[in-house]
Amino acid sequence: MLKRKATIDDIPALIKLRKKQLTDEGLPPEPIFDIDRQLTDYFISALTDGTFVSWVMEVDGEVIATSGVCFYTLPPNFSNLTGGVAYITNMYTKDEYRKRGIAKELLKMVLDEAKSRGYSVARLHASSFGKSVYEKAGFTESEGYMSLRL
Repeated sequence: MLKRKATIDDIPALIKLRKKQLTDEGLPPEPIFDIDRQLTDYFISALTDGTFVSWVMEVDGEVIATSGVCFYTLPPNFSNLTGGVAYITNMYTKDEYRKRGIAKELLKMVLDEAKSRGYSVARLHASSFGKSVYEKAGFTESEGYMSLRL
C-alpha cells in the first residue's frame, strides 16, 4: 500500500469515493442533480488554494481510501484564540480494506497537517462506520461535533 498526498489528478477517485461514502451513510443520490461538477469544482479550488488537504491510500495504482481536512476560521473565543478550525471530512475506506488500520493512519496524516499549520482544534461529524476510529484517536462529543484539542 502506498500512502500519499492527493493531487488534482486524484479528483476522479476523490469524487467516486465521496459519492460512495454519502450513499453508504444513507444519503440517496438525487437523480435530478449531477454532483460530479460541483465536487470537481470544489476539489480543484480547495486543493489548489490549500483550504482542503487529502491523503489517500493506493493499492496497485487504485485509490482505496481517502481522508480530508478543510481549514477555516471562526471568530476567536476563549478556548480557541485564533478561531482556526480543522474540519475532518471525506474519510472513507472501501469495504474490502476496512479493519486494517488504514483510516487510523490517514487520520493521523490529516491531524499532523493541521498541527503543522498551527491549528489547535479539530472537528468532525462521525458516521456510525467511523465513530470508534475517532474515539480511539481522542475525539469526544462537544457542541454537536466530535472534537479534539491538538
